[in-house]
Amino acid sequence: MSHPTIDIDKIRKRPGMFIGDVHDGSGLTHMLWELLANALDEHVRGTCKTVSISIRENGSVTIQDDGRGIPTHDLDGVPFVQKALTSWHGTPTFDGHAPHEHVGGHGVGMFAVNALSSWLELEIFREGTHYRQRYERGVPCGPLEAVESTHRTGTTITFLPDPTIFSDPWFNAGTITARLQELAYLVPSLKLSFADHRKHEFHEPRGLRAFVERTRHPGMPIPGTLTVEERVGEILVEAAMNWRDGPWSSSSIDSYANIERTTDGGTHVQGLLTGLALGLRDVEGSRVRKRPLKQLRGIVSRGLHAVVCVRLRDPTFDAPTKSRLMTSAVAKAVSGVVRRAFVAELQNNLELRRHCIRLIDGELAP
Repeated sequence: MSHPTIDIDKIRKRPGMFIGDVHDGSGLTHMLWELLANALDEHVRGTCKTVSISIRENGSVTIQDDGRGIPTHDLDGVPFVQKALTSWHGTPTFDGHAPHEHVGGHGVGMFAVNALSSWLELEIFREGTHYRQRYERGVPCGPLEAVESTHRTGTTITFLPDPTIFSDPWFNAGTITARLQELAYLVPSLKLSFADHRKHEFHEPRGLRAFVERTRHPGMPIPGTLTVEERVGEILVEAAMNWRDGPWSSSSIDSYANIERTTDGGTHVQGLLTGLALGLRDVEGSRVRKRPLKQLRGIVSRGLHAVVCVRLRDPTFDAPTKSRLMTSAVAKAVSGVVRRAFVAELQNNLELRRHCIRLIDGELAP
């Protein structure tokens, strides 16, 4: 095992390998996403309801949650939290649980954030005790201290990106705001806030339904939004979709795996379209005359606007960028859930059914 200061030096000498570009702002924002991911993990466990992010005038950023607080017990003679801030881990998270709710694309944990900060201050409220510790350039300035008794729970981390590493060490408020709005749709039971010069609050209790209904698209909307949420084995499937009609209508599918956007789709998108095609065949079997699924997928995707999100353990992607989900079991899980829901929707939503019939007749006309 290498010495912590040696690993810190490696990160500081080649920061782009760990967090991305240190000049265009993306690497800087990724540091924030790493800390937000830990709070989201607490929410997944059912122990965190609110997360707040604030940017200070000196350029430092604070992220605070009301979860259980990072563990403080000793691990190899060192407090768990200090171990997490000063060493690598080989599991999805330092304590080994999964799935991990990545917010950015790297997943390097708190260690890289700490190593690339001029200083980092940590406060933990856990099991009746308020703890505090400070780090400078990845190295603890002193031991983790028990400050006082408390009834609070949660973690507060404030860090200042090192200006000797980042050419422009200022956070892009627009990028942060856009991502938090997106997360509010994907995690509807969590309350998020962000403050720079103004305070922004994000809470979307209608979740993915609000996502598709608030996104503007050309064409005449067909009444009704179809939503699904069902667990198939260890895979949680969530989706929302509606349709638009008319010559100017377009189509779009937004997709996520463990709340990380998959820009190139993948097996969850394939499952969504297959489920819709099979549902259409179930309801209009005599009309489609056993046409191939590819043709039916083209029909149900006309004017479709959807978002699909899956949560699963150990997802497989086609590249390190994680742009396309490749886990084969996801396609079957999503297809089954969507198929059953679409059959019920077609049986109850006559306008949507007429829309599909018009498309079928047009596609199958001689």
